[in-house]
Amino acid sequence: METRATTNGIQQHAQEQAYIEWREYHTEQSPMGVFYETKEQHLAGVCKTLWARDGYVAEFGVDTGHSLRLLSAQFPKKKVYGFDAWHKKGPGLPDVWTGNIDHSTAFTWTKKQYQELKKSMPRNVKLIPGLFNKQKIQTTLGTGDASLIHIDCDTGISTEKVLDAVLPNLGPGTRIVFDEYANYPGWKEHEFGAWKSFCEKNKIEYCYIGISNMDVSIEILNVK
Repeated sequence: METRATTNGIQQHAQEQAYIEWREYHTEQSPMGVFYETKEQHLAGVCKTLWARDGYVAEFGVDTGHSLRLLSAQFPKKKVYGFDAWHKKGPGLPDVWTGNIDHSTAFTWTKKQYQELKKSMPRNVKLIPGLFNKQKIQTTLGTGDASLIHIDCDTGISTEKVLDAVLPNLGPGTRIVFDEYANYPGWKEHEFGAWKSFCEKNKIEYCYIGISNMDVSIEILNVK
């Protein structure tokens, strides 16, 4: 532990405080989520609980497509949708994430890079480029049920936009995996905060089913 007020020391202290807050919050949940060693194991574990459920699979925040490829392999007979900004001008994130890295300019791609990514994707994957937009999301996904949604939006504002767009598709049994849900400085302001506010506004009941590092998965129990 650093004793001087260096930048690293401040960040380390903030991270420790975030861990304590998350630990205390999650240990109060009943049931608690199953712990997974890695994000990949977590995603795969959640997918295995959906073997008998119909509905679409979508990821919001694809970047290089690592987790989207994992999802497409788990559901080879489903169309798997991936949304991200990619080759839009300017930063990939329209707002600032308060976690351990500044991601505000991390997701800007050239059109050539995007085309190469698109060609490398499995055949059951459909990429939808552009900033998260309610009309575009709803037009793409239609009115069918959501089976699994992977939210890797980082910030609270982006997460709110996605949740509002997919609300008509949510129902009992829908799983949502949040990639940056907790356990980092400012976690209550972003995916966690957006989800809590969304559930209160729309009277959604849910339970936690899995956790890893910052990622958490939930199952929707009821939408009133």
